[in-house]
Amino acid sequence: MVETAAGRRNTYFAEIRHYKTQKFIITTILVLLALAVIAPLVLPFCFVFKTQLEYAYDPWGLPKQLRLLNFREAWAAVNILHGLINTFLVCLGAVACTVPTAAMAGYIFARYQNKFTEIVFYMILAGWFVPVQMVLIPLYRFTSQIGLSNTLPGLFLIMCAFGVPFWSMIYRSFFRSLPGELAEAARIDGAGHATTFFRVMLPLANPATALAVLLVFIGSWSDYFLSLIFISDQNLFTMQLRVAQFLNQYGVDRMPRYAAAAIIAAAPTVLLYIIGHRWILQGTLAGALKG
Repeated sequence: MVETAAGRRNTYFAEIRHYKTQKFIITTILVLLALAVIAPLVLPFCFVFKTQLEYAYDPWGLPKQLRLLNFREAWAAVNILHGLINTFLVCLGAVACTVPTAAMAGYIFARYQNKFTEIVFYMILAGWFVPVQMVLIPLYRFTSQIGLSNTLPGLFLIMCAFGVPFWSMIYRSFFRSLPGELAEAARIDGAGHATTFFRVMLPLANPATALAVLLVFIGSWSDYFLSLIFISDQNLFTMQLRVAQFLNQYGVDRMPRYAAAAIIAAAPTVLLYIIGHRWILQGTLAGALKG
C-alpha cells in the first residue's frame, strides 16, 4: 500500500510538471507570435520623435524630447491627405460592392438549394482558392480592355471579385442557421422575395454584416499588392503606395518622417479595430456557433 501511494504521488507530480512544461512552451510561442504582430506597429514610435541627426547617431536610443514636427513634415512630403482620400474611396467602393453582393448570394445559396445553385456556389467558392498572382496578367489585360485599368473603380472591383467568394460562404452558413419559418411567415403575410430578404432576413444577419464591413474595409485599406499592380498614376496612389514611394526615394535617410507617415497610414485601421473589435468577435463567434 505504501509503494502504491508513493507511486501515485510520483505520477501526480509528473503530470503536473508535464502540464506546466506544456503551458510554458505554448505561452512562449504565443508571446513570440504576438510580438511578431505588434513589433511593426511599435517600431515606428522608436524613431518618429527624433530629429534626423538623433536618428543617425543613436537610432535605438530614446529621443531627447517629443517632437511632433515629423508628422507635419511627413504630411506635406508624402501628400498624405490625397492618399487618405484615394484609400478611403477604394475602401468604400470595396465595402459597397462586396458586402451586399455576398449577402444576397449567400441568402440565395442558403434558401434556394437545388443542384443548380449548389453547382454555382461551388464554382464561386473555387475562386477563393485561386491565388491572385496566378491571374494577374489576364486580369490586367481585361481591365485595360474595358477601360478600368489605372482607375480607383477598377481597383476596388478587383478587390470585390476576390472577396465575394469568401463572404458568400460566410453569409450562406449564417442564413442556413436561421429558422426557415421566418421566411415562410413573411411570405404568408404577403412579402415578396426582396421584402423578405431586406426586412426580415438581412437584419438578423447583422453580426455577419458588421464583421464583413469591418474586415473588408481594413483589408482594402491595408492593400499594397493590388494597388501597386493596377495603379500607375501618382494622383491615384493610395496611402500605402505613397508611403512606399517615399521610402524608395529617400531610403532610411528620412526615417523619422517615414515612421510618421507609417503611423498615420496605420492609424485608421488600428482605431477602427479598437472601436469595432467587439463586433468582430461577436460576428466571428456567431458564425462559428451557427455554422
